[in-house]
Amino acid sequence: MTESKKHEFPYRRVGVFGAARSGVGAMSLLRHHGIEVVLMDEKPAMEFRSLIRKLKRHNVTPYFGKFDEDVLQGCEALVVSPGIPLEHRLNQAAVNRHIPLLSEVELASYFAGSPICAITGTNGKTTTTTLVGQALTDAGKNAVVSGNIGRAFSDGVLASQDASRDTVLVTEVSSFQLETIEMFRPKVAAILNITRAHEDRYPDMRDYVDAKYRIFKNMEEDDHVVLNWDDPLCRKAAEETDAQVWWFSMRQQVKQGAYVKDGTIFLAEDGESTEVCKVAEVPLPGQHNVENTLAALVLSRRMGAPLESLLRTLRRFKGVEHRIEFVGRSKNNVAYYNDSKATNIDSLEKALLAFDRPVVLLAGGQARNASFDRLGQLVRDRVKRLVVLGESAPLIMKSWGPLVETVHAKTMEEAVKLASKEAQDGDIVLLSPACPSWDMFKDYEERGQVFKRCVRSILG
Repeated sequence: MTESKKHEFPYRRVGVFGAARSGVGAMSLLRHHGIEVVLMDEKPAMEFRSLIRKLKRHNVTPYFGKFDEDVLQGCEALVVSPGIPLEHRLNQAAVNRHIPLLSEVELASYFAGSPICAITGTNGKTTTTTLVGQALTDAGKNAVVSGNIGRAFSDGVLASQDASRDTVLVTEVSSFQLETIEMFRPKVAAILNITRAHEDRYPDMRDYVDAKYRIFKNMEEDDHVVLNWDDPLCRKAAEETDAQVWWFSMRQQVKQGAYVKDGTIFLAEDGESTEVCKVAEVPLPGQHNVENTLAALVLSRRMGAPLESLLRTLRRFKGVEHRIEFVGRSKNNVAYYNDSKATNIDSLEKALLAFDRPVVLLAGGQARNASFDRLGQLVRDRVKRLVVLGESAPLIMKSWGPLVETVHAKTMEEAVKLASKEAQDGDIVLLSPACPSWDMFKDYEERGQVFKRCVRSILG
């Protein structure tokens, strides 16, 4: 596989707005290449004590707390963390000063010397990205997994630059990160699905769709894009790209890609269909995980993984942390699952559909302009008890309270205790919040870790 086409990075002094994971990754990559960095974050300096020591070692100028637009003085570009809206006053000040705005993904792509496999979609990104990374590793490649998944793409690029083996960069990319790309070009990319999400950032669904489509903005005829045949917006995306299109489908026997027929997964390549394995051999629960498996199968093949090693990977892959993750089982056969990564309604829907036993559901988090009403029938059918917490608790109780017995918990510990008391022999206790975590936790990972600690405390 050919190396990624690199472009010379044209800026010598760069501002980085946001000192979370992606911002710190961007700072480290820039300093590695001798580029002057100004790091900014509106949180107070006391929250960055350990980081400040690192900034001194790297000779980085920091601005924390309150600062004015003069921090942009001398900056030739501004790297914006994905959680900061482009409408923020500092971003607009940069635009007014003709300072380009870069996403961290865009920045890192300038320095990426290895081919990029980029994965986006409303749901399933983390599972698919992790599975592709594992498949390529099992195939003998140096697969560096990064992006919106645990470590910044910049950190992944930096790690890959010292690698001697055949390296590929597998990265999960969000719509926020895609908004400001100009040069970012994956060798292989996927859009897994597109459903309404992030209404606070994208009141107009068209803007959200356009952000997702930007993943193949720079892809050319010798690149490959993998799309979901069963999703109308993904089918539409095929009309917008110059790259070779590959499909995955649960319903359609596609001519080029992966599909399910009569309970069997097939791979269609070079005019022939090859039986891969039975759907029942995929250890991940739920139809959505079969879709993720199909996508990962096509992506891994396009990145050079042989089918024999892929089959071994698919059969033993047990999923990722915080995504319908089995935590433990009680003496009376109550199973506990951590689905903290479910930060929107669609993710919760997929989680509920993954189980055929009664569910005691823990839901709630940061309030957004999301409608819970559309899952009413599914909640009525699948959920026997509901425990709500966080800012969105009143909204959820208004929608689902009349449908299922509901209690309100103030903390995760209280929520787990209440759920445990309600669960009976054979039930599922499921944390699947359908909301972001920032009202109570640093991120969904911290939320999931706290849930698991509480469960393990109860299980002894």
